[in-house]
This record gives sequence, structure tokens and C-alpha cells, in this order.
Amino acid sequence: MTTDQILETAGIPLLLFVILIYYGMRLWFMKDISAIRGKNKPQVKDEENYAKCAGKLMFFFAVATLVMMLLLFWNTYVAVAEIIICTVILGILWHNMNAKYGD
Repeated sequence: MTTDQILETAGIPLLLFVILIYYGMRLWFMKDISAIRGKNKPQVKDEENYAKCAGKLMFFFAVATLVMMLLLFWNTYVAVAEIIICTVILGILWHNMNAKYGD
């Protein structure tokens, strides 16, 4: 497999992985929740724990994206199913995090 074929198959998941890692680090280490909530949103109950938990969830989804990228080389249907399942899990965990630390 050539580099062009690899990038053609896994380019978008790799780009998404890098973006998720960037935002995960920005949340977890710099505690910058305005990066994901926007400037006009009201304050959260516990900003530090909100940022830490949101950063962990971003890292979880980054790993899920990396796994999807690897699965794309084996079976596309399995890769799509995996990312859909992980997106549902992320949504549930994000809702729980927002209920606990958010508005």
C-alpha cells in the first residue's frame, strides 16, 4: 500500500484525531472550556472538573477515531459501526457530565 492510498483511506480520520487531541489537551491542561462552549454561554457549576472530564471524553473519542481508522483497512462496515457506537457512548457520557458539572 502506498502513502497516497493510506492517506486516501485514512486521511479524514487522522485529521479528526489530531483536532480531537488538540481540543482534549486544551481542555484538560489549560482548562479552557470557552473553546467548546462559546463565549456567550453561562458559567458552569464546576469549571475545573468540567474541563477535566470534557478533556477525557475528547481523548476517548480521539482513540475511537484512531481505532476506526485502523478498522477501515480491514472492514468499512465494522469501522462505521464502531464510530457510531462510540458517538452514542460519547453523547450519553457528555450529557451526564453536563448534568453533573454544567448548567
